Amino acid sequence: MDVNKAVAIQPMGDAPGRQAGRQRHDAPEEDNQDAPMHGHDADGAVALDGLPLEGLTPEVQRILDALSAQIEPMRLEAEQAKAIAARYHDLATRHPILAVPNRREFGRELQHVIDHLDSLSPSAALVMVNVIGAGALRGKFGRACADGAMAFAVEAIAQVIHPTDTIGSLCGYDLGVILLNGDAENVALRVQSIGQRLAHHAFHWQGADHLIEVHIGAAILGIGSNCEDAIASADRNLLSK
Repeated sequence: MDVNKAVAIQPMGDAPGRQAGRQRHDAPEEDNQDAPMHGHDADGAVALDGLPLEGLTPEVQRILDALSAQIEPMRLEAEQAKAIAARYHDLATRHPILAVPNRREFGRELQHVIDHLDSLSPSAALVMVNVIGAGALRGKFGRACADGAMAFAVEAIAQVIHPTDTIGSLCGYDLGVILLNGDAENVALRVQSIGQRLAHHAFHWQGADHLIEVHIGAAILGIGSNCEDAIASADRNLLSK
């Protein structure tokens, strides 16, 4: 892209206790025979914190060991189930090659931002980056080279955006960036920074350097719209250049 060209942004629209040491002499002794003991009893006393005061009897210890033996496999099984669920979630939401969300997950994040635009100031925006250079390299050097070029583009974009912004895949050679500070001035600055970063940093592949050409479009997000509206608007802005 021409990094010196002015950037046009596509809009979207709109009880107290007894005293210590005091003893009771007016109550019969038997009145206290059934009173609960404070924190312990005669057999295997246990403090309020759950720790034994007199130690556990062998029989109690055997019971506890048996319970532990039954619980441990269930705990391990629950941990394994959580790990499997986390893996499947990752597979369902991450791009298979790039370290970014896939289009479905990116769309969900984009819609979440749109649904909360009233709490964002000044606004938010979507930037679409078409990495056409990766497509050209794919035709010359194969798919692995194109995958490497896309990963390179993701890293380059990450260098010039805010940590709270989100990069995701829009499928193919298209990447999306959600800018939480989406006023026109900031969007134009980010678009220019992405173009300059890729124009001045080459992708190295099998002993040769390649500059990755990109086309970039952007759209200010509008209240009441949806993620597909935003993607279409940014795409129109990209094609108009």
